[in-house]
Amino acid sequence: MRTLLLPLTILLSLVVHTASATETRIFTDDAGRQVEVPVQAERVISQNDNRLTLPLLELGVPIVGSAGRLAGNGTPFLRTVPDLLGISLANSDIEFLGTYNDLDYEKIAGLKPDLIFTQRDEFVEPLSRIAPTLYIDPNNYPVKDGMKKLADAAGRMDEYERLLENYENKLTTVQNHFPKEQDITVSVSFSFPAGETLYAYTDLGALTVALDDLGLNLPQPILDEEKRSFSVSPEQIQLIDGDFIINFYGNEASAGPEEVRAGLEKFLPNWCAQLHACENDQMIFFPYAAFGYSFSALELNLDLLTTHIAGRQFTPMP
Repeated sequence: MRTLLLPLTILLSLVVHTASATETRIFTDDAGRQVEVPVQAERVISQNDNRLTLPLLELGVPIVGSAGRLAGNGTPFLRTVPDLLGISLANSDIEFLGTYNDLDYEKIAGLKPDLIFTQRDEFVEPLSRIAPTLYIDPNNYPVKDGMKKLADAAGRMDEYERLLENYENKLTTVQNHFPKEQDITVSVSFSFPAGETLYAYTDLGALTVALDDLGLNLPQPILDEEKRSFSVSPEQIQLIDGDFIINFYGNEASAGPEEVRAGLEKFLPNWCAQLHACENDQMIFFPYAAFGYSFSALELNLDLLTTHIAGRQFTPMP
């Protein structure tokens, strides 16, 4: 009798496992669509590397394919993901599916996904023919809120709660290094070595959230802007001024801090003399990974802001 029970027990466990693996629920995405999705997705496709793949991987979601970028030599790569998580196309099984605005639908179908994430609403219809597709645009949420939305969609709320607790514990410690009576303004800008454009930002993902959590303020001229980013002409360069200015640099040798400074000189000769922060050695360069959309990017920004701003003597804006 006992020998007959063993195979039956194994059989029942397999049936239960199969049922749980295919269990679904209804999730409402950013377009208000009610989509039937797996309770815990196991083969996920992502349409954007920095805004979707990065947070989903950090939450422990198994990504089988992702959109990415192409380097100058044509080599595909994932932006910010290797810098923050150590995961790349080369050292993982993640398939490159084209760029975020030019997807390879045939390749996506061949990966047999059980859930697809996109932040482009025009991709919902063709992707939905392949697998359940959720339109979630992280740009509509502060990082912590967006991470929660993605975690809920992918069935990874436990990991979200763990990451949130870790960040809040670190924030509690770091906040002590920033005196509350100091009103410190920090502007965020982005320029390129080519020197053709300069952008200011009212919202730049993890960096904006970290600044707010530490009580650091954007300069009023930037706060007055309604867009997430806007171009600044050479005549308007003082709009980006503050006690400190943060500019970004890329991973490539041709896009480092020195090259970005040279690009600013092309953009506006003698630019540094026109900015209080630069004249007083209060211009800071952060790696592009600080622009990432994840808890690891939030924690990186806490470290960078503490290193460069907390506890130092600086000359306030007049």
